[in-house]
Amino acid sequence: MDTTERIIQEWRDTSSGEAYFSASRVQARLFDLYGEVADEGAKRVLEMWLTLTVQRDLFSSAEILELLDDLQARIGQSHPVPAR
Repeated sequence: MDTTERIIQEWRDTSSGEAYFSASRVQARLFDLYGEVADEGAKRVLEMWLTLTVQRDLFSSAEILELLDDLQARIGQSHPVPAR
């Protein structure tokens, strides 16, 4: 598992046990991901979310899971998983 996948999985695991996340906590995770993601589409999504962390105080787990789904879809498009 690469670093991006690990960060996303850890965030998913955390999201299942918490209802809300502070903007500063979301921002820290977004910066972790931003440094690891090479896909430009995924970077744009992360930039949009980083902007939101300045404008808002809380994010729901449902929002975070939607973000992670979107990122994984974008990253998967740029790095397809080989068929087994």
